[in-house]
Amino acid sequence: MTTVYMRPAIKTDLKEITTIIDGARHFLKAQGLPQWQSGYPNEETVATDIALNRGYVLVVGSEVAGYTALIAGADPVYEAITEGQWLSDTDEYISVHRFAISDGFRGQKLAQRFMTAILTLCYHKNQFDVRIDTHPENHPMQSVITGNGFEKRGVVYINEGKEINGERWAYQLILA
Repeated sequence: MTTVYMRPAIKTDLKEITTIIDGARHFLKAQGLPQWQSGYPNEETVATDIALNRGYVLVVGSEVAGYTALIAGADPVYEAITEGQWLSDTDEYISVHRFAISDGFRGQKLAQRFMTAILTLCYHKNQFDVRIDTHPENHPMQSVITGNGFEKRGVVYINEGKEINGERWAYQLILA
């Protein structure tokens, strides 16, 4: 059996992560979604994540198979939730952003394993409030999110390149 684990992203992962993000961008475009079609996230975004120690990779064997950014603290996008509300009023939460799996590993249920590793890390760091968002038509990501116990809490809006006020469904999980 191949080893699967999550670790902090490092500078030498940058090209592989950029390839993963580009593949995810094409996957979303093929589904007809505007999500990530404006050039964000990009290499600069990921380099910043790595420099700030908030980027993580999923490793399968010796290959980088996935990427995410885990951002602690208040997220301005999440402060203006509509059509619902968060379960807590705290600024002490982790936002999961830029979650992507490599084209070469898509369909192997690794996104579920990656999310489990993320939640385990959050718990280990005593960060029990975890939030994430995705496009209303991104059904594969919604499946990963709800399949890991997240609950839809409302709608948030992002400004991403040409997609101004892009609607996103917002989810939350309180780890007990």
